Amino acid sequence: MKRPFLVLLAATAAALLALPAAALGTALPAFAVQAVAHGQGVFWAKDHTSWIGDYALDDGRSGYCIDVEKPPPTGAGIDYADGSESGWFSADDSARLAYLSRHWGSPGDPLTAAAGQLATWTVTGLAGHDQAYFAQRANADADLVLGAANHMLALANGTNGASRGASVAIALTLDGASGSARPDLTVDYLSGPVVLPIYSYPGTMTLHGATFANGSRSAKVANGATAYFTADQKGATESVTVEVGYPNLPYGDDFRLGRNTGGSQNLLVSQPYEMEVRASATASGPSALPFRPRVQTNTSAQVAEPGSTLTDDLHLEVHPSSPTGAQWGVYRARDGSMDPIPVVIQSVLYGPFVVRPGESAEVPDGAPEVCRVELTVEGGPGDYRSNPCVVPAAGYYVWTDLIDPVRTPTDRGGGRLQGWRSAFGVASETTVVPAAPRIETVASAHDLSAAGCVSDSLSVSGFPTGAPGITVVSTLLGPLPEAPTPESIPSGWESFPVAGRVSTLVDHDGIHHSDCVPVREPGHYYFVYSSRGSGPTVPKVAAGSAADDHGEAGTVAEPEAGASLVALALIPPFSDAVVHDAESVSLTAPTPPTSTPPPPAPPTSTPPTPTASPMPPSPPAGSTPAPVAALASTGRSIGPSALATAWSVLGVIAGLAGLGLTARRWR
Repeated sequence: MKRPFLVLLAATAAALLALPAAALGTALPAFAVQAVAHGQGVFWAKDHTSWIGDYALDDGRSGYCIDVEKPPPTGAGIDYADGSESGWFSADDSARLAYLSRHWGSPGDPLTAAAGQLATWTVTGLAGHDQAYFAQRANADADLVLGAANHMLALANGTNGASRGASVAIALTLDGASGSARPDLTVDYLSGPVVLPIYSYPGTMTLHGATFANGSRSAKVANGATAYFTADQKGATESVTVEVGYPNLPYGDDFRLGRNTGGSQNLLVSQPYEMEVRASATASGPSALPFRPRVQTNTSAQVAEPGSTLTDDLHLEVHPSSPTGAQWGVYRARDGSMDPIPVVIQSVLYGPFVVRPGESAEVPDGAPEVCRVELTVEGGPGDYRSNPCVVPAAGYYVWTDLIDPVRTPTDRGGGRLQGWRSAFGVASETTVVPAAPRIETVASAHDLSAAGCVSDSLSVSGFPTGAPGITVVSTLLGPLPEAPTPESIPSGWESFPVAGRVSTLVDHDGIHHSDCVPVREPGHYYFVYSSRGSGPTVPKVAAGSAADDHGEAGTVAEPEAGASLVALALIPPFSDAVVHDAESVSLTAPTPPTSTPPPPAPPTSTPPTPTASPMPPSPPAGSTPAPVAALASTGRSIGPSALATAWSVLGVIAGLAGLGLTARRWR
């Protein structure tokens, strides 16, 4: 009469597998209870003592005996423990016991309880008996109980039956600022692992380094469902960690073991320990933020010679205003690694200029270009050097540099790369190739028999076309008592007397004549010359026009005074203190008479009018006046009063001649 009921029990056993975890109860902490009485089950009619079924506990739970040879647990104290950690059973048998407890641990009728007890003894041990030996306690329903117990065991061993455990894996993707995560639950059944269908269980997902669409970092996410998020944007790279947890899952081999504190049977207690699975995953990738580099540049030489080579020394770094902060931008390579975004540095050498260029944000229109070179940098920031360029002639040369994002492929980060270019005329990028004009000088006269005026003739060749003029100072040294040795630099020449100095502007090749220098005193003279050259031209930048990478607008660092200024001159200072025959001058003093002869008698009584001696020309305006020639015998200068006295003497002599005195002719 009870057979239809048992058939119904077996048919509904599989349906119990689909019950959610909450319907099977929640795990409780272990504590001591007492088996108070028989629960659901059947007494054997032969002895009215042998029992097949469960036992009721005083906390409302029930349990199946697992030690078939021990006395009944009625009235015994029971301690709860995790049966899978007791070491009494294998992992598979623990999984079977947990499965029986989850699905039939709280039976609703005696025969189901009897079948559950028989299935439990089948797993834990029948003490050498077969199942029928214990099934007979169900009396006339023994076959039904035996069949139901084996059906329970078949379900436990079959697909979606008993499980050793469960796990969750996160499929995480990150592409720039966008990302997604999909948690998949897998149950390790005795029959093999199975990924659960989508939406089988709810879980909680927590993000680190990213947010969901609503700005939250935590959300409810079912298994198999894809959650989308936006990564935090900081620096060149981003890292997102996803954590997910699924509690109260009806899987695994953790069953509630009721350990008897005495010598009676231990129990497989209803409501086993449910499991929670957790997982985390981390993904890193290039940030979606733009990246801006820059180059600190220096020419390889501040001073060079025609025909020599120049290179551009390049210090590649992250621009201070880059959205990526201090980090160099990266891209994801084909092998999955994150490599530095490559850049192409274009260096252009402009020149020659006859005037040192001023700094400006743009290259001036029409600026002559010497060469253009490129350097591809794959390794990110560091120190590099451009290919060389040859400087052909004297003048100023200036490097400029450019990073064009178009030169970097998009799949290598070119789409996030920002461009950069240097200013024009930056001091650290300027090289001067000094000019060396040749100057040959010749004095306008070499031997003077009377006081006169001597100039210097400068023959110039090799002067840079279009360069600003320079001033050449010709200094006439003398008078000297003896002619200095030709092609020598006399010792102590700096303290020689100076007859005069004149300045001559030289701004092109050809002959240039200086102003003349008066020569009045007898002796030896020679010209020396010197020039400060073109001097450095250190231009100021107009306010607001300086590039942001080379100082504040309106300022340019000026070179230090002294040698560094000289080094930046297109025509460096020069001088020549050598005694050259072509620059030597001698003024010979007239031989004085031994006596003064009387003047010849005039043809008439009227005294002759004396003839004025020629005066030296006045020195040019602005020149240093030369000293008036001194008398050889006295060393006194001949001033205007002395000249008047001399003419009076000549008049007295002429008068004496009219009185009949004898006079000699001035030879």
